[in-house]
Amino acid sequence: MSKTVFRNYDIKRIKALLKEIGKDRYECALKDLGLIEQKPISMDGFFVEYETDTHDIYLYYRYPSRVVFKIMPVLGFWNVPNDFWVRERKE
Repeated sequence: MSKTVFRNYDIKRIKALLKEIGKDRYECALKDLGLIEQKPISMDGFFVEYETDTHDIYLYYRYPSRVVFKIMPVLGFWNVPNDFWVRERKE
């Protein structure tokens, strides 16, 4: 069954969010996922997702091979995007 989520692909705001997160916290999240050797290579794959059922906001990355990883929760950061949210279905 699919559910509705809201996603934001605004690269400018995601760059600001990554700066706010900081290198140490970001690399720790990648290490926890086992992605420290295969770090994201471009900004095009990043997006922020708001889950309507749990009210959580997460930072995701989609690799060019279409594999998607939930990197870390970002609820509570100042640079979470406000505009340009898109409603999508998540399988």
